Amino acid sequence: MKATWVFMPGALVGAIIIWFLGGARIEGAERIPRSGPFLLVANHCSQFDPPLLGWATGYQVKRVIYFMAKEEMQHWPIIGWLADRSGVFFVRRGESNRAAQRQAFALWAAGKPVGVFPEGTRSRDGRMRSIKPGAALLAIRAGVPILPVGIAGTHRIFSGGRIPRRSKVRFRIGESFTLPHQPDGRLDRQALEEGTARIAAEIAALLPPNQRPVS
Repeated sequence: MKATWVFMPGALVGAIIIWFLGGARIEGAERIPRSGPFLLVANHCSQFDPPLLGWATGYQVKRVIYFMAKEEMQHWPIIGWLADRSGVFFVRRGESNRAAQRQAFALWAAGKPVGVFPEGTRSRDGRMRSIKPGAALLAIRAGVPILPVGIAGTHRIFSGGRIPRRSKVRFRIGESFTLPHQPDGRLDRQALEEGTARIAAEIAALLPPNQRPVS
C-alpha cells in the first residue's frame, strides 16, 4: 500500500492557504461515504485542486483519497515527493496503463477510495472539458459507486500569472451513483460511452453555468 502520511496535513495546509485567498465552501459533505470503496470524480482547473479536493472530501471524514495523477508529476521537485507520500499513484496520460488500473482495483479490494480527474488535464479558464473514458471503464470493471464533485472558483487563483489572486471556492458534492457492472469479457462500447456521458453530466450539474461544458 502507498505511503499516505502527508495526505491529512497536506490537505489541511491547502485549506489554510485557500482561507487566506478568499475562503472555501463545501456543500454535500454528508454524502461522502464513511466506509467502503468508491471512485471520486471531479472537474479540474487548478494545480491546487488535488489537495483542496482531498480536504473537501477525505479530510472531512478522516479517510485518505488515493488520487491518480499524471506520471510527469512524479518527477517534479518537492511536489512529486509529497504526492508520492500522499497516496498518489501515477499514470501515463493517453495510454492504457494496466499497472495503474491494477493499483486502483487493489485499493478498492481493500475498501479504499480512489480519486480521478476524468478530463485528463486542467482547464485554465475553468470551463469543463470533455472527459476521457478511463473513469467509466474503471467504474464498470470494478462495480464501485461513483461520487461526483464540482469544483468552482479555483481557476481564478492563478489567472493573473504566478502570483495567486483571491477567489472564493466552492465544492459541491453530488449523490453517489453506479454504472452497469461488467467485471470481465469484452467491454460493451455503448455502455462505456453512456457511462462516460453520465459521469460528465453528473459533474457538470454541480458546476455554476459559466463552468459547464459548452453544449
